[in-house]
Amino acid sequence: MNVTLSIIGGLAISQLAFMALFFALNHRQHLIGRLLALYAVCLICHVLTYLPVTHLNSVVQQVYYRAATLAPAILWLVSRYLFVDNATVPRWIWALVLTYLGLRTYGSLTIGNAPDFSTPYVLSYVIPQVVMLGFSAHAILMAFQGLSSDLVEPRRRVRVPFIPAMGVLVAAVLMNGFIRAAQTYSGVTLPSFPNEFLFGYLFVITLWFNVKVMRLEAEALQVIVLPREQQPVRLSTVPTAVRKADNSTMVQRILTVLREEKLYARPGLTIGELAQRLSMQEYRLRRVINKELGYRNFNQFLNEFRIAEACRRLQLPPEQREPIANIAFEVGYSALSSFNKAFKDIHHVTPTQYRDGAHWE
Repeated sequence: MNVTLSIIGGLAISQLAFMALFFALNHRQHLIGRLLALYAVCLICHVLTYLPVTHLNSVVQQVYYRAATLAPAILWLVSRYLFVDNATVPRWIWALVLTYLGLRTYGSLTIGNAPDFSTPYVLSYVIPQVVMLGFSAHAILMAFQGLSSDLVEPRRRVRVPFIPAMGVLVAAVLMNGFIRAAQTYSGVTLPSFPNEFLFGYLFVITLWFNVKVMRLEAEALQVIVLPREQQPVRLSTVPTAVRKADNSTMVQRILTVLREEKLYARPGLTIGELAQRLSMQEYRLRRVINKELGYRNFNQFLNEFRIAEACRRLQLPPEQREPIANIAFEVGYSALSSFNKAFKDIHHVTPTQYRDGAHWE
């Protein structure tokens, strides 16, 4: 059994090492490339801690354990920066990561993993495991959340399979830790995933991902990072953009339908519905909006029309002024908070400040 585990673990490490080297050598200038390389290294450390042929002294063992502990947080960062456009990471996230890493380090150095379920054990093992499980679950959620509005075709191809598959793996590893702790503490035999199965699963996922990345190499930068020279077209520059577009007739048709029929004001408008109205295949519509106008997200594209109309109405004379909430709902937003966020993302001021003249400064 140990031989089998070593062979399967070695296969998993070989694919993870290839993944780490590929991104470290070819895409280290991009944040996502560095994060993917680091994630692969964290998983290698996790596998090494379980291989029977690996003999570690206490210092090296702690380094491997802490690197493995970081895997869920790194996966969360990969998912956030890969699938959430213009993503930022709140400071409290970094504080949470440092806290659970510190608690795990303290626990392993002082009380080990013996499950007595005392307060120190719960603080240094159970709570950090729950936090890491939360990171994995949210990474999966982010991969699914923007799927329908994603305009970057290469990113759509890896959005569903990779992050959820890796998230399930990390979640299974964490659940195994809970199950084994409960078994040791209670003496009751509970079903768990054998390491051979987990490492085999890891090998298959990573092999698939490596093959997929190789096939997408020509488009890899589009998946990893938005090229600096490709910026979304603002409505004020649309005439120039249409003239420069390779599919100028199609671009003009899309813009005309949205403006004349005010489809953008329909809450929850999907790219599938717009494609149906234009009698166009959905994948072609995605490609035109992404390639010709520079948008990576359909909602971001709609926001340009919605915020432009909102700006027009916010500049009306005082006697014609409407409540900002009414404007938000009538241009297509179902929540005032969403409108305020979208408005500030584009104009860097709130709707109230814009109405009061801050946009003239």
